[in-house]
Amino acid sequence: MSTSINSETRPDLAPLLCVNCNAPLVVVDAPSLVCRFCGATNVVPEAYREELRLARDLDSATRTAAEQWLRLAQIKAPRWQLICAAIAPFVLLTAGLVILLIAALLRVVSGPALPGLLAYVWLTLIPAQLLGASVAMKNVLVSGATNVGLAFAALPPSVPGEPPNCRQCSAPLSVGPDDVVVRCIYCEAESIVRLDALAMETLRTRVASAQSSLAQAMTALTKHAKLASLETRGRTYIIAGLLLLPLIWSFVESWNSSYWALLISLDVFVLAMCVFWNVREAFLAPVTIEELDALLEARSEDHRKARQPGTRGWYEHAFDKVNFIAPVSVTLIFLAIQIIVLRMKH
Repeated sequence: MSTSINSETRPDLAPLLCVNCNAPLVVVDAPSLVCRFCGATNVVPEAYREELRLARDLDSATRTAAEQWLRLAQIKAPRWQLICAAIAPFVLLTAGLVILLIAALLRVVSGPALPGLLAYVWLTLIPAQLLGASVAMKNVLVSGATNVGLAFAALPPSVPGEPPNCRQCSAPLSVGPDDVVVRCIYCEAESIVRLDALAMETLRTRVASAQSSLAQAMTALTKHAKLASLETRGRTYIIAGLLLLPLIWSFVESWNSSYWALLISLDVFVLAMCVFWNVREAFLAPVTIEELDALLEARSEDHRKARQPGTRGWYEHAFDKVNFIAPVSVTLIFLAIQIIVLRMKH
């Protein structure tokens, strides 16, 4: 059974320094070690060796969190894939309606044929939305894991080739060949040592250091992903339901020849709004370590507090004008097609 370190049982250790040049030493589980700077032999006290054994014996939650982070960190998801997948449903919907409207105005397509052709536009929305939702969820997890990795990243060594330093106290870490997470024997902070050095140098400046443990951060990321998944799947189901009336209008002649069918344009407005949400979310900033910390605080404090903004910041922008202008434009195009069909049939 794993033994975890805590502040009550852990001895108060001072940084282990070389007896000759006073350089910080990397603690090893051996009776002595040679200073990497001056070559002097230093005795490693038993207290330091015992503390190193305890620090390396990570608890199961931390080991599981490290495995989850490593699995997500190895997934490469270019941002252009997310953007293309997110805008695909709206582009298909808008482009399909525009092409059919132009074809009808130029009399390339007859009015009675428009409803049947429009059915292809409705049917392509379902697989496009499923693809967009899948890529969006992948982006939430991967971008979240990236920021978790940066927030928990060990500090780069002062000298190339040396072990990394603790992200909290800057003490040198004792890193094994297969280590993903190393716990500092002095301050108990967990540091990820598998992050790419270039990424650490270029991105760490914009990410705060995590105040929670890695297990807590990954738990918060999982919770964040579940909320995002619930919203994304819910939106997909809503879109599928909203497609029912337009599909009936496309296939049932008595519907597309009735003036009452013009009310279906209201359904198309809500449909276009839901599809347009994907486009807006694709350009929002990815989840940050601060948001994950906020989720942890919200879970531990009063559950009756007002809900945080949407899982990817959507509700902070819910009433922007563009959220209504784009769906209204799509609705007007569909309404124009309906009017052309009615005029041809009457």
